[in-house]
Amino acid sequence: MTMDEKVELARQLAERLGGLRRTEWERWAQYAARRGLDKAIQLARSMAGSPALRPEPQRAARTIAAAIQEWRSRLSPLSREDLTEVLGYASRFLVWFAASGGRREEGPPRHAGREPRRRHGSH
Repeated sequence: MTMDEKVELARQLAERLGGLRRTEWERWAQYAARRGLDKAIQLARSMAGSPALRPEPQRAARTIAAAIQEWRSRLSPLSREDLTEVLGYASRFLVWFAASGGRREEGPPRHAGREPRRRHGSH
């Protein structure tokens, strides 16, 4: 799988995860990287129904379990290294989506049209 394919897969996965908080996702993704996809799905399912968890982590676990189950056929064939990479990219997309207010398209550069700063003495 090429880098571009991994990034695109991660972007689509992050979109499916919706407004999931990055911390909840990373916790699960680290477990998946160590234990594998099947055990990680089992963990998410058990957390989703756990009365010991607060509502927000339960919702996050439900979202993760549903999304990964839907994507299982695309994620299962990946090597552990590729899976870890895709899950990491998905984490970065979650941050980007949260920072951009949920917008999925790229905007202009932060300081479009601004002149670069000049160093002292370069007049």
